Amino acid sequence: MIRVTFGLFLLAWAANKMLNAEGTISIFARFYGVESLGETSAFVIGGLQVALSLCIIAGLFKTVTYGAGVLIHGASTLSTASHIAMPLAEGSNLLFMAGLPVFAAAIALFLLRRDDTLMSVDALTGPQAVRSA
Repeated sequence: MIRVTFGLFLLAWAANKMLNAEGTISIFARFYGVESLGETSAFVIGGLQVALSLCIIAGLFKTVTYGAGVLIHGASTLSTASHIAMPLAEGSNLLFMAGLPVFAAAIALFLLRRDDTLMSVDALTGPQAVRSA
């Protein structure tokens, strides 16, 4: 459940990057200090994130994809640390707090990746599947 919902969470943000390039450019400037991100770059980043999200949902290349998901969401969470530290301060947004349990779940998913076998492509096609067949 964590794998699929985390993948869908990242997929929604990936789609937003591709469908709302101007918003993505604004977010990258405000939260990451990247002032020169163009529409093409936003679309490419979104496309790469779509591919990553689909791999996570499928349970494919778990160490790499789950790890990348943790890093991406970790950077996103860290970039909103001031909102998380003071969620009720004026100009802050309480919704940034929602990133914390998502981040914790993503870390748990990464740590438990070898046990994540239910409907996972890696589990169905890996060496373990051959041995148990």
